[in-house]
Amino acid sequence: MHTSPITGPRGFTLVEMLVVLLIVGMAGSVLFDGAAQVMSVQARFESQLARLRGDALRTDWLRQLVEGLQPDYPDGNSVFKGSPQGFSGLTNNPLTAGYGGLAAFALTLQYDGARDETVLRYGAEKSAPELMRWAGDRGRLRYADDKGELHDNWPPPLGLWPQLPTTIYVEGWRDGAPWLAVAAPYGPISPPARPIDFAGAQQ
Repeated sequence: MHTSPITGPRGFTLVEMLVVLLIVGMAGSVLFDGAAQVMSVQARFESQLARLRGDALRTDWLRQLVEGLQPDYPDGNSVFKGSPQGFSGLTNNPLTAGYGGLAAFALTLQYDGARDETVLRYGAEKSAPELMRWAGDRGRLRYADDKGELHDNWPPPLGLWPQLPTTIYVEGWRDGAPWLAVAAPYGPISPPARPIDFAGAQQ
C-alpha cells in the first residue's frame, strides 16, 4: 500500500500487478521445469534399477540351474549335451514348480529376427519362457574342461570326457558391450551306481 498526503491510501497499480504476476509466473515456470527434470531423472533411475535387479535375478536363476546339473546314466534320455546354441540335461534346480527335484530341461539361444534380438529361453520351443534378451545376433555358450580350456561343444569330439563340464559360459551383448555369465555344476561327475551296473560288471 502507498499513502498519499492528499488522496490517502491507494492500491497497487495495474502495471505493478502485472510485474508481480510476471515474476511469480517466471519463478513458477523455473520451479516446475526443475521438478519435472528431477522426476524424469528419478523415473529413469528407478527403471534402470528395476532392469538391473531383473537382470541380476535372471542371472541368479541361470547359475542355480547350472549348479544343480546332475549326470544321467549313459543309457538315459537326458545325458548332458552342449552346443553354442544351448544345452540340455538333468538338474535338481529346475526353473519350474518342481524345484528341488531332478528334472530334464533345455536352455536355448534363439534369434528373433523381427526385433533383431537374441533370446535365451528355458526350453527349445519359441514359446518357451524367456530368461534374457539382448540386441543383435550375438551370443553363444561355451564349456570348460578341468584344465580351463573352452570348447564350443560338450562333450568335445576327441578324447574321454566326463559327462558334465566344469564350467559353463553364457556370452551375450548388453548396452553395446560384451556380457558374460559364468556358472559351475556342483553335482557329482557320475550318476549313482545301479544294481544293473553291478550285475553287468560281474558278467
